[in-house]
Amino acid sequence: MRITAVVLLVWGLVMPLQGGAADSSTDAQTLPIETFDSYAPHSFPSQWAARGDEATAKAVYSVAEENGNRFLRAYADKQDVQIGISRSVQPEQFPALQWRWRAKQLPTGADERTEKTNDSAAAVYVVFDSTLLPRAIKYVWSSSLPVGTRMKSPVYWRSRVVVLQSGDAHVGEWQQEIINFRQDYKDFFGEEPGKVIGIAVLTDSDTTKSIAEADYDDFTLLTAKAAELAQAHGTTVHVAPAMIGGQ
Repeated sequence: MRITAVVLLVWGLVMPLQGGAADSSTDAQTLPIETFDSYAPHSFPSQWAARGDEATAKAVYSVAEENGNRFLRAYADKQDVQIGISRSVQPEQFPALQWRWRAKQLPTGADERTEKTNDSAAAVYVVFDSTLLPRAIKYVWSSSLPVGTRMKSPVYWRSRVVVLQSGDAHVGEWQQEIINFRQDYKDFFGEEPGKVIGIAVLTDSDTTKSIAEADYDDFTLLTAKAAELAQAHGTTVHVAPAMIGGQ
């Protein structure tokens, strides 16, 4: 991924995106963000917007259907474009995010530690605080870095990276993730986060000149209680091991 592209992606993420503030009722334990069920197969999801070239985004991302379930499919052939959806929510009420993803092809030679190889089969961003200079946490399915790796982004100084899945052990299999982004933010930045202003996804392969392919589905915000219940029922909630490169 090019450094200029990344900075623009993160800086400008929420400004062109569609969708209003989330209904953060304190009675709800979960807050659905996107299931992709309302979009026609082969279409671009209309509530999501590209940060970058729109034509490229529509070539990379489209809604797919399998066994009656619709989801977002990403296929990047030496391409790099992020798409996102704007949502406003307070982390105190909904500190966790749940989703499913499935890597289908890993970008060859990718390594998120350096700008020159900074491609990921799949990445989910939580974006915080500001539309001008937001902070972001990028959760990735890496080709090479160990699960649990935590580090500064090599391309945007206000972003941090967490590796949730790695390598080809589970390629082709749906994996469910639940992350406590509020706690991750505090661990990375040493303070409480401001509001969440959006989430984004990225499947890219431009720096490695290869192909990356992945699927995404069922983005849902969770209360702390709901995340604890999910963990109790066997869903992994990722915690923080040591971070590479300091804060």
